[in-house]
Amino acid sequence: MKLPNDVLVKGFGHGARRRARPCCCLGTDMGTDFKEIIMEEIEGNEKKAVVDKADMVFQSLRKAAGRLNIDISQEKLDMALAYLEELMRWNRAFNLVGRRLDLEGILTLFIDSLTPLAVRGISWEDAEVLDIGSGAGMPGIPLYIFGGPFSLTMLESQRKKITFIRHICQRLGLAGAGVYPGRLEEMRREEDFISGFDIGLARAVMNPEKLVRMASPLVSEGGKLILFLGKGDAETLRRNSLDWERRGWKLEGIKSTRRFVGRENYLAILRKAS
Repeated sequence: MKLPNDVLVKGFGHGARRRARPCCCLGTDMGTDFKEIIMEEIEGNEKKAVVDKADMVFQSLRKAAGRLNIDISQEKLDMALAYLEELMRWNRAFNLVGRRLDLEGILTLFIDSLTPLAVRGISWEDAEVLDIGSGAGMPGIPLYIFGGPFSLTMLESQRKKITFIRHICQRLGLAGAGVYPGRLEEMRREEDFISGFDIGLARAVMNPEKLVRMASPLVSEGGKLILFLGKGDAETLRRNSLDWERRGWKLEGIKSTRRFVGRENYLAILRKAS
């Protein structure tokens, strides 16, 4: 399967180009001129569609940043657009996040990834951050773009996703970000990573109880795990908060992200006992 090689924002216009057919009743020269006029019009419409979609992305991200109470520069918006554009093209070829997802769907995942920035009491500056089961780099890369820079390690085992993460980190110049090509079971056995992270992130990786147990050796004392959860898992976690304390984890809070993403999603914040 050939890797996509074209560059910026072209992917937003995918499917917009169509072949113009010269009118058969015109002479050769007139037919050629007519085709060129039609193609110029099609090119103009395609460019307008690309610009419109880019504007939609910028507006959505500015709105999300306002709700999250974070400042964003045009440079960060451009980086976000480049990430989304690359992810769309690679997703069509390699199914990184589901081929049925359109730009709006991928943008929703991006904004959902930013919601930990609304959690008080978390310092991202100079933090060692672990994104467990990063997939195509979410939530780690969106958080790095808007909340970084910080040291980010993305844990991922699938080769196509590892390749994409390496590609996009190089493309965007994310100097502090890298990928661990393996599984959580492997990483937790490596001495270099024991108590190596201040913040752990996980979204839809595995059962929350198993995830906390598996990730525990990697998080430093006083460090935090931020879990992206659905309503059922969030309620179960809240009911069992005393059990978590006995296991060395304090449930600091469960925060709804509905007003940011329009869905009944939650963030659970657990702190490892000192």
